[in-house]
Amino acid sequence: MCVPLNLFGQVSGGDTIYINDDSMNSISKYSARDSIYADLKKKQLHLYGEATVETEDMNLKAGYILVDMNTEEITATYLLDEEGNMIEKPLFTMGNDEVEAQTLKYNLSTKKAYIEAVKIKQDEMYLYMGRAKRQANEEIHFVEGRFTTCDLDEPHYHFQLSKAVLVPNKRIVTGPMNLYIAGVPTPLGLPFSYIPQKDQSDRTHGILFPEFVPMSEYGFGLNNLGYYIPINDRVQTFIYGSIYSRGSWGVRNVTEYAKRYKFKGNLELGFEQFRSGFPTNKNLNNIKFLWTHRQEATANPKWNFNTNINFISSNNTKNNLDPLNNDYFKNTLLSDINLNRSFPGKPYRISAKISLNQNSQTKNIALTSPIINFSTNQFFPLKKLLKAEIFQRLGVIYNIEGQNRSTFKDSLLRNGDFGGIGQQFMYGLRQRITIQTTGGIFKNVLKLTPSINYGTILNFQQINKSYDAATNSTLTDTINKVGLAHDLSLNLSATTALYTYYRFVGKNKPIMRHVLTPTVSFSYKPLLTKNREDFVGVNMAPITYSPFSNSVYQYSATKDQALINFGVNNTFELKRKSDKDTVTGFQKIRIIDAFSVSGSYDVLRDSMNLSNLNISLRISPVKWLNIVGNSSVSFYGWDATTNATVKEFALKHNKKLGRSMTNSIATTITITSKESREKIEENKELVSQNWQADYDYFYLHPERIVDFRIPWKINISHQFNINRNTYKTPYNNKEFQLIHTLNIDGDISITKRWKLGAVLNIDLKDKKVTNGYFSLNRDMHCWALSFRWTPIGYNKSFLLTIRNTSSLFKDAKLDFRKPPAFL
Repeated sequence: MCVPLNLFGQVSGGDTIYINDDSMNSISKYSARDSIYADLKKKQLHLYGEATVETEDMNLKAGYILVDMNTEEITATYLLDEEGNMIEKPLFTMGNDEVEAQTLKYNLSTKKAYIEAVKIKQDEMYLYMGRAKRQANEEIHFVEGRFTTCDLDEPHYHFQLSKAVLVPNKRIVTGPMNLYIAGVPTPLGLPFSYIPQKDQSDRTHGILFPEFVPMSEYGFGLNNLGYYIPINDRVQTFIYGSIYSRGSWGVRNVTEYAKRYKFKGNLELGFEQFRSGFPTNKNLNNIKFLWTHRQEATANPKWNFNTNINFISSNNTKNNLDPLNNDYFKNTLLSDINLNRSFPGKPYRISAKISLNQNSQTKNIALTSPIINFSTNQFFPLKKLLKAEIFQRLGVIYNIEGQNRSTFKDSLLRNGDFGGIGQQFMYGLRQRITIQTTGGIFKNVLKLTPSINYGTILNFQQINKSYDAATNSTLTDTINKVGLAHDLSLNLSATTALYTYYRFVGKNKPIMRHVLTPTVSFSYKPLLTKNREDFVGVNMAPITYSPFSNSVYQYSATKDQALINFGVNNTFELKRKSDKDTVTGFQKIRIIDAFSVSGSYDVLRDSMNLSNLNISLRISPVKWLNIVGNSSVSFYGWDATTNATVKEFALKHNKKLGRSMTNSIATTITITSKESREKIEENKELVSQNWQADYDYFYLHPERIVDFRIPWKINISHQFNINRNTYKTPYNNKEFQLIHTLNIDGDISITKRWKLGAVLNIDLKDKKVTNGYFSLNRDMHCWALSFRWTPIGYNKSFLLTIRNTSSLFKDAKLDFRKPPAFL
């Protein structure tokens, strides 16, 4: 029942009450589930059962509400159920704040309120008040308070507040406070506290608690002792410091920034000094620079700027003061800065890029500064000039690119030898144009696609080989000389699709559809730029080489090429009647996702014209099973001693049709209940909404997320590769090279709150476990405990973490670690 309140005096028309009092005009409507009683003599209104009163700025719900026109007060309280439990407690909403209490009195005129046993929820924070009074300026003064992030009526932990003042959206200022765990007081507390509220403009500076590292290769120490500085509502910065007992230390600054609908990013700059201690006493300095910037697609329709910089001056990811280094096994670091300019309504765009590639194994750094690219989308220059459809579909794509690149040893950068780095720079240009069209014959059953590709490369450095008589060897020199190379290809492809249907006898009248897609293409590549040939080999033997083999844009070709490519792809799908599908009444089951055979024949080669025959198969008979198989077969013979391929066919040379060259099969199985698989897909969707790189792995592998809603799951990944050894030697005379691995990971909920997990990587060839870890997780409602033990592999370690599940206390955690060096 919903009743408008207007003028007081008498009841007219059943449920409408008219009011004379101007002070009550702020009430817009009220309602109740059970009954509404108006006491005209006392000027009171009684609402029973799911009672609601609304004003312009306030909403009140409760089991019972009393509206008193004389005192201009609204009183609300709870009801009791059959077992004597309190239900329908007063819920007071004003703006974004919600207040739950046992008893509430609110004065419409003064805007003051008196509240008993109140509970306020704001974001992840819960504030309980024993007795409270709301002032006209919206401040709430209360005593016997409790502050927590646990949503239970009897929280697992809370801070007991003797007295406090709440300023909405700004702060809570308290007197003495004490930490309670499970209702038991602890010695931890503060004489007073200042708790900032959610208004971002009122954020304050603060200390970030460090992680205590009991032991590491640098000794014991404190990691990431920090200080937080909010600059404004768009920028915030963190300053961290780490120090260890053996003298190693580091400082770093992390700045986060964001502008809604425009961009967001993270900038980190750090310096670390590693000291090995006695007896070597070696020092190593390391500078880190990380910058991630992402511009929103809607920020600017023309310009787009993105960065992903991950630079380490020592070129070694193992140099890290964090004992649990997530990048420990990384050998490469990639950094790039991208600037793109598009022209709305135009088919072309321009981009520029600076990239840096660090490799800790080769000790090389590749710097490309910059790459400038101009490219077009496919456009149709003859669309408005000629009427023939094949000419209207004539599309053109053009691309030109230039770059400077320097590949140098990382020692040059550490020593500051920028002159040596500059001497390694090489320059080049590359352009390519593609012209193609499409057409159909035999009533468009057969699709034809002719195309022409032409490209040129211009290098400003090339190599020159000469003969050294003193050492009877070949010398290779890099010289500054302009060189031009061309390539051209003429292509024609034809494809069609053949459909075959097989009807089976049965209750559900199943129909199987077979789609056969054959493709044949011809490609002719004339030799426009020849390689050099000179007598510069050992004993002045002739050598053929490309002068651009070490240039920015490499090129090498020996002869004309005319390739006939052929292939066929098959898919099989079963369709049958099903009551589960209420839309179409049919259920589709994909029996074979893809079964393809492909190869090529080089018309102009003098021998071995036929390539290997490639066969691939992909099936997913059920949602939890995926199988991918690949194989290649050679029809040429082989030498019985060295296993090397010979020019004659195997049928003539070895009296066999051919031999298998490579074979691989990959199987992925996710075993869990149907409901759990749906939750795994939900987790994937939730993770995909978070742009941070930390979540990328779980987006690709959502089955590895620890979710207490999933009682159990097992993931099995099996990889089997067998490749033929075509170069037998006395040191390697095996017929095949075998790779056989198995990855098993899963977890099981021992109880509702305990979950045990494990990951094992097994080398089935050597019959040993190469890596693996075990994990134990405890869901403590508002706290989480996790233990991870890695007993196998190069990164042996353990990690025990106790943390708060609320983002409000994300730094309130305890980590006990043991690094690999001490196992």
